[in-house]
Amino acid sequence: MDRKDKYYTRAKKENYRSRASYKLLEIQSKFNIIKPDSYVLEFGSSPGGWTQVVQQFTEKPVISVDINKMEPIDNVLFIQGNINDPGLTSKIRDSMISAGMNSLDVIISDAMIKTSGNYDRDHYGSYLLCENVMERSLSLLGSGGNAVLKQFQGDSTNTFVNTWKKYFNFYKITKPNASRQHSREVYIVFKGKI
Repeated sequence: MDRKDKYYTRAKKENYRSRASYKLLEIQSKFNIIKPDSYVLEFGSSPGGWTQVVQQFTEKPVISVDINKMEPIDNVLFIQGNINDPGLTSKIRDSMISAGMNSLDVIISDAMIKTSGNYDRDHYGSYLLCENVMERSLSLLGSGGNAVLKQFQGDSTNTFVNTWKKYFNFYKITKPNASRQHSREVYIVFKGKI
């Protein structure tokens, strides 16, 4: 049985909306990103596999953002929007206010560009997406906050890490077991916003 079958079948059996749930479960197990009282903002949430995992670890409302619709999940404030929309931050702030959040404790992103099959183009598009997430999120993330972002690894990955690690006490590039082995996707973990 290949890895896709293993995690796809397991997700169906355990009622997760996607196999991606296991990537976040492993990241959480290794890095303890989300605490019981964490306010979490999630980019690239649809269909909701990561959202389900987040809810296992925090009792607080979750804000989820995706360009595509997502079936409702209890205690989740969903915003359908594009990360490139200049008005998205104000929509996020409105949701934060309605949920009683002054700042966020965790920002996670499983968002990805539509891939073209061209290695350099896809990597650079992924890099720009991650830059956009961090630029948008840093002002929303409170002191001591954490961030996790998916990126197609490539020449600019180290540049990205070097740009943003100075805002945090800890960083690590990791590849969960649930990621397909041939995939170039990695997850960049930042902990302890300074």
